[in-house]
Amino acid sequence: MESGTRTAVGMPPGRLLTLADGIFAIAMTLLVLNLRLPDGGNADLATQLAGLRSAFLTFVISFVVLGVFWFAHHQTFHFLVRVNRTLVWLSIGFFLGVALIPFVASVLGAHPDDPIALTLYGGAIGLLTVLGYVTWWYMTGDRGLVVEGMDPKLVRKVQHWIAVGPVIALVAIALAFVSPLVSLLIYVALPVLFIVFNPVDAYLERLRQNER
Repeated sequence: MESGTRTAVGMPPGRLLTLADGIFAIAMTLLVLNLRLPDGGNADLATQLAGLRSAFLTFVISFVVLGVFWFAHHQTFHFLVRVNRTLVWLSIGFFLGVALIPFVASVLGAHPDDPIALTLYGGAIGLLTVLGYVTWWYMTGDRGLVVEGMDPKLVRKVQHWIAVGPVIALVAIALAFVSPLVSLLIYVALPVLFIVFNPVDAYLERLRQNER
């Protein structure tokens, strides 16, 4: 592996990762609470279920989005050897964004054609990606938080990878007032782009092959 070791002084990264796991698990579970059949009414079950299609689509998108962010968070923290106070508070801000996703997902599921609902959703996604970028920039600076000898090319690739998120979120927000459907489709495509172009996956796979 292209790295050395540092003496871990401060909070161990595992504590922060444990908190992250709990927050992501709760947020992903809360998403399903948006899938409720309407109380009363004379419509048959098939009609009521069909009425949930927007809420169900939003549930699936949001669940995958949170899954992508959880995986990316674990991958980037793979290089962390210690945590300082600033990184803790940056992470708290990131977790705040995670906790917002069930709310904005419920609004979007109920109002899929409303530009305001799409803007709220894009704002939450944009917040997560901006905080993720700042966190990565901070932890990979010369602060002794990550493993020694970390590949600078990987640092830049991850910066570019994360920076795409806010740009896409802004585009989706702008399009929400022109074509809500296109805006929604962008939110569908966003997690796919993060999965396909993940530079950490390729880096870790290359390390595994070199160790064989």
